[in-house]
Amino acid sequence: MSTLLFLCNLVWFLACVLLLFIQKRKERDEVTALIGEIKRLSSRQQSVTRIIFADHKDPAFQKIDSLLSTSADGPETIVVINAPSWLIAAREKKWTKHEVIDAKRISSASKSGIIVIRGGKYDIYDEAAAYLAYTSS
Repeated sequence: MSTLLFLCNLVWFLACVLLLFIQKRKERDEVTALIGEIKRLSSRQQSVTRIIFADHKDPAFQKIDSLLSTSADGPETIVVINAPSWLIAAREKKWTKHEVIDAKRISSASKSGIIVIRGGKYDIYDEAAAYLAYTSS
């Protein structure tokens, strides 16, 4: 009886591990495709190390705006912004070191946060404003 219980638990555990592996692989493939799509739209394909997803309705947008405006020596960044076209045009003029892409041009632009690209790998942070504040100081 205990052997049967052990086998059932083992099968259940292996099934959960397999499902988790499949889910993580699917997420990785989606993010890799999103990075590729954004880089295709960008004119700075090779030098980009950060992709920020910003929504003008988000309370953290003002903090992101001020950090991107004042960071003179930080890495080049692509900012995918969900905003009206007049605000996007204004931010393109204000954020001269960074490239601004309209979120409407990206198929899955509902993301938020920041993707930091290091070599062929990437890290995803949910709080873009906090990450920018931490790395700019």
